[in-house]
Amino acid sequence: MKVLFTATGSIASRHITNLSTLCSQKGISLEIDAIRYSERILPPSIAEKIRHEVRSKNDLDEHYDILFVTDETKTHYANILNYRNICDSMFIEKPIFDTPNYPIEAIRPKRKEDIYYVAAPIRFTQYVKKLKECIDNNKVYSARIIFSSYMPSWQPGRDYRKSFRCFKDRGGGVDVDLLHEIDYMIYLFGKPKNVHRVTGKFSHLDMDACDLATYIFEYNDKIVEMHLDYFGRVRNRQTELYTQDDVIVVDFNKQSCEYKVNEVVEHYKTDDHFYQDEMAYFLDLYESKGKIENINSPERAYETLKITKGLI
Repeated sequence: MKVLFTATGSIASRHITNLSTLCSQKGISLEIDAIRYSERILPPSIAEKIRHEVRSKNDLDEHYDILFVTDETKTHYANILNYRNICDSMFIEKPIFDTPNYPIEAIRPKRKEDIYYVAAPIRFTQYVKKLKECIDNNKVYSARIIFSSYMPSWQPGRDYRKSFRCFKDRGGGVDVDLLHEIDYMIYLFGKPKNVHRVTGKFSHLDMDACDLATYIFEYNDKIVEMHLDYFGRVRNRQTELYTQDDVIVVDFNKQSCEYKVNEVVEHYKTDDHFYQDEMAYFLDLYESKGKIENINSPERAYETLKITKGLI
């Protein structure tokens, strides 16, 4: 298997590690080329897994089995178009684009057996599995979803002000960056019929992209509220389900499910392998040549992005 990465940042490095491990376990011969834009020295653990560091088009091979689109969001569309003629299938990091203002029909796979998949790692967590179990077994009247965390502390030792997340013109902003929550909401409840969205820059953080996004999603039988922010000083990622018989709180960070009325707290397995599980799923999807369901095609990811921006 020959693959091409469009960047070698922290997300790409994680995918390189997981892909290398899984291919080794499956007995798949793997060759990785990676496009480099900077002179930053790669960690030895990543450098040793890369065959060629690509500095110009002349360094590219004529054909790759898979393209991993792992560069900044604002360049996803251009790189998909640039390399689709030499790459059969694609793993596209989320979000698919920085805005919905691109023609999604322009990036459809060339052949039916080619796989284009957009990352949705939170769907592979025990957190979402527990949420689905609770929703399937209870009548839900409304839900509240929250992701709150202090973004400057996400990458210790790095200046958060240089991150793409801080700049609107680089695809930053909490609404696009944290669309994980909207993705799994749609997976759990389906597409809403209406969305009310309020976003903006409200905190002291040195950035021009939005640091707060709030939503109300309307369904025929329920309302879902959502709060996403970059400035919360206490990590908080959880979903409250207001059901016919109970109030259920599923907490990502505590790995817990609390039934408030019945005063029962369940703890589920630690979510520490979901990126590996997603990569294993992608390899199975790729090897099936379209015979198993693609849970997040570009069309689905594009619809999620539109809803993130308040468009139905």
